[in-house]
Amino acid sequence: MSYSATVRRLLISCPGDVPETDMAIVHKAINRWNGIYGQGFATAVIPISWGAHATAEFGRHPQEILNEQLVDHCDVCIAIFANRLGTRTAVAESGTAEEIDRLNEAGRYVAVLQSRRPVDTTKLDLDQAKCLHDYLASLQALILGYATDVELENHVDAILTAAVSRDGARAELQLQSETDTADSSSATSGYAEVWPRVESSERTKTNSKGKVRTTRSWYLVLENTGRAAAQDVRFSLEAINDSDETWPVHRDTNDDAPDVEILAPRGNFRFPILASMGSAPQARCVVTWVDERGQQRNMASLRLT
Repeated sequence: MSYSATVRRLLISCPGDVPETDMAIVHKAINRWNGIYGQGFATAVIPISWGAHATAEFGRHPQEILNEQLVDHCDVCIAIFANRLGTRTAVAESGTAEEIDRLNEAGRYVAVLQSRRPVDTTKLDLDQAKCLHDYLASLQALILGYATDVELENHVDAILTAAVSRDGARAELQLQSETDTADSSSATSGYAEVWPRVESSERTKTNSKGKVRTTRSWYLVLENTGRAAAQDVRFSLEAINDSDETWPVHRDTNDDAPDVEILAPRGNFRFPILASMGSAPQARCVVTWVDERGQQRNMASLRLT
C-alpha cells in the first residue's frame, strides 16, 4: 500500500578506518527502519555517503566540493569513529569534524558513535588515536559506543526515531489519517502500549574437525503495540522465586538514562540476555514509559524459550 512521506537524507560520515562491514550494518538498519517505521512517521530515510554519491570535480578543495554536493543537503548525520580522527581540512580537525560542525550549526540532528570493537594495538596510529580522544573529549555531546553488530543496529534505530520525532507534527498528522483503517492492539488508539517478550535464535558452527556445535542466544524485546511513540522507556527484571537470580541483560545506557529514549509505534528494541545453563527459566519484567497520559506501566512474566 502506498503512502505519502517526507524524504530525509542521512549523511553517514566517518574516517577511512571505519570498516565497510560497519557501514553495511548502518545501511541495513536504515532499510529496516524504513520498512517498519516509515509509514507510521510518514518518512523515508535515504543514506548518503561520499563513496557512493559524490561525483568527481576539479578546481576546489575536496571537502568544499563534498559540502556543496552532499553535506549541505542532508537532514541528519550519523558520524562514526573507530581509532582515527582523519585528515585536517582548511577549517576543521578532519573532514568528519567539519561535517559535524557544519550540520550542527545548520540545526540538523547529529549523532556521534564510536566503535569499541577489539583492535590490534600494534597497528594503531597513536598520534591519530590521541587526536581522536582529544576531539571527542572536546565535544558537548553524548557519544555512544558499540562493540557488536546488535549494538550498532540499536543505536541507528534509536537515532532515526529521535531525529524524525523532532518533526512530530508531520508524524502526528500521518498517524491521525490512518486511525480509521489501521489495526491496533492498544485499547486507546492514540496512546503507546509497550510490552516485553523473549525471543531466541540458534546458530550452528562447524569446527576444523567437522564437529557441529549449536549455540542459542536470547533477547529481551520491548515492543510498542500502540499508536503513538513511547518516550523514556525503561525496564527492570524481577525474580519470580526467591531462590532465583534475575537474568543479566546487556544495556547500552547508564543507570540514569532510559533504556530506549523514543520507541516508535509498532517498533521494537532488542537487548541481549546473558543467560547460561543455570539461569532461572522465567522472570517478571516491568516496563515503564511516558506518553500523553503521563507515566505508564506494564508487567509480564517471561520465559526462556
